[in-house]
Amino acid sequence: MTYGLIGEKLGHSYSKIIHEALGSYKYQLLSLSSQEFEAFVRKRDFKGLNITIPYKKAVIPLCDQVSELAQEIGAVNTLYFKDGALWGTNTDYHGFLYAAKAAGIAFAGKKVLILGNGGTSLTARKAVSDSGAEEILIASRRDEPGCVSYEELAFHKDVDVIVNTTPVGMYPGNGRRLIDLARFPACCGVMDVIYNPLTTELLWQAQERGIPCSNGLPMLVAQATAAAEYFLGHSNFQQQNEKILAMLRAEIENLVVLGGSEKSAKAAALKHGKTFSPLPDLSAAVELGKEKGLLIYVPDGTVYSAEHLRILTQNGRVLDEH
Repeated sequence: MTYGLIGEKLGHSYSKIIHEALGSYKYQLLSLSSQEFEAFVRKRDFKGLNITIPYKKAVIPLCDQVSELAQEIGAVNTLYFKDGALWGTNTDYHGFLYAAKAAGIAFAGKKVLILGNGGTSLTARKAVSDSGAEEILIASRRDEPGCVSYEELAFHKDVDVIVNTTPVGMYPGNGRRLIDLARFPACCGVMDVIYNPLTTELLWQAQERGIPCSNGLPMLVAQATAAAEYFLGHSNFQQQNEKILAMLRAEIENLVVLGGSEKSAKAAALKHGKTFSPLPDLSAAVELGKEKGLLIYVPDGTVYSAEHLRILTQNGRVLDEH
């Protein structure tokens, strides 16, 4: 392997698509057990790696040098060689800040609530703190030092920005959420690091209220381009964030066609490079809405609700070409 991503369970990762879109190198995905992971890193038969769950902490002692940023966060997601030494750093931090800025979410002087106390929470905490947050709350289901329970959030209705770093609401558990935004009337920004689905239940609530929000796709792209700059030693990849983000979203999003002729819908699927998928009945909406890369055709005469439409567009949008 020259460049790639290693983790325990990679599932369907977009990392290969993102890195190879940069056009400079091949990128592989490799699922490894904990024993295999340590042996692989020690062998050093690679030029650069991204590290994902659950090895972002375990990789630290395997590095010759660790950047100050990664030390402060307590997690490494990027390995690269510099002057013969294996360095570890953290580009999730850069991805998080890019996503926040792109969505128009600011942290300076704000009271920020971070949901979850795992590795991504550590990154969010550092980024939010460095951005000048006035107060940071960490909510956890477990009784942990420095955290508040979800029940105690009733005393923090003045939260300005909410960041979800947990997997709650992620595929296949679509539709779930930890909190109700109605309980936080001062909220003016929401970030969810989940990108499957593109619009989680938490983000739906934010959109309904006109609150600036972001899913995890911009963070994923920006951390990857930042890692590429470490891999190859030059700094022009982050300029491609918007282009790659648009390409990736266009590839994975579903398009929903409401009514019209089936022939026209099939032509639209061909035009946009999507798999034509007619909705047989409303009971199929839940599963179809979880898929990616489809053109979902809702036949004329189908009596659907706003909730059905929400489910169908969680990974995309309604296509209106009239």
